[in-house]
Amino acid sequence: MKWLLALLACVATVHAEPYAHDARVAHLGRALATLRALGAAGRQQLDHDLHAGVRARCPSATPAASCMAEVGRSVCATRAGTGDCAAAADVVLANEHAASDLVDEATRMRMVRTSSDYHAAINAELWTRYALLAAELALFEGGGDEAARIDRFCVERDRQVHRCDPGTAKTCVPNLAWQRCAAALVWFVAGHEGRR
Repeated sequence: MKWLLALLACVATVHAEPYAHDARVAHLGRALATLRALGAAGRQQLDHDLHAGVRARCPSATPAASCMAEVGRSVCATRAGTGDCAAAADVVLANEHAASDLVDEATRMRMVRTSSDYHAAINAELWTRYALLAAELALFEGGGDEAARIDRFCVERDRQVHRCDPGTAKTCVPNLAWQRCAAALVWFVAGHEGRR
């Protein structure tokens, strides 16, 4: 009986994978479209609103995902007509949650000591890390639209080990879970068009 349950679980996983892929790519595509449609000022405002909401409503230094999701729903409820605000908010909140994975502690502490606006400083540093990740994406072999390429790249990248030595922290992007990789790239790709 245990053998049969294990076999059924494997079959269910194999059959679920294409759906999961399609759903992920569709979600990334909606986030890209919404973030592009917002423009630079709209993206900045969404980022500000979500950041302020998390700080006000999620008091922990590492906010719970459920609290952040509630902030996202709340902010998006006030933004009728903003495309798929929930998908865009997922990107912003995943990036906010990933900052400590992308920027080493020594750099973050230096920013706390020397920056009058830590949020702006960490966003500038994150942009540099996103650009490094986007350079990896540009070299990645794979076709399809942007959302599909980002998904495939992040799935493949997550399967490899990426170690960053302390001396190379500024030129290295460490291991990232798919969600963090995809969110970073969607934010960069959507925002890069206005920075050329």
